[in-house]
Amino acid sequence: MRFRRDDILKQNGVWVTLDKWVKNENAVLYPEQKHSLWHVDWGDLIYTGGGYWLHAILANQRNEYITIPYISNPKGMPNDVSEEIRQEFEYGESQTCTWFTFDEIFNFNWDQKIKYEDYTMDNQLITDVVDYTVSGEEFLRALKRIGHGEPSHYRVVIMFHN
Repeated sequence: MRFRRDDILKQNGVWVTLDKWVKNENAVLYPEQKHSLWHVDWGDLIYTGGGYWLHAILANQRNEYITIPYISNPKGMPNDVSEEIRQEFEYGESQTCTWFTFDEIFNFNWDQKIKYEDYTMDNQLITDVVDYTVSGEEFLRALKRIGHGEPSHYRVVIMFHN
């Protein structure tokens, strides 16, 4: 999952990215190949986690096994996204994209616990729990670190790898 702090407040109808973008050396050295002109170094990413349960909770990704409640199906790439993010999705390895305002994320019920049954490799039945608070803890903490002010003025774009 690639998490982009894409955006804060619109300027001229386009959201302004908060990520620290740098020129992609491969795009400069090998212009004949398809590369995004921009990228964010791993150390500059605001959030590098993920996990199957968080993917399922956010956008119904990898949620076919027990089908837990989620915020929304993937919405695709927003039309008014920054050019850096558009290029990253177009030329990158992600197959699915969605976005949320911070309002949508913070107003979701993160206090849920969903019980489910599963089988071990040796066919033993077990009962387990998806704890939304635990699954989203680091993600929500990352958003709170960057979102100061009106939550509707912030948006996050999320790209999923299959």
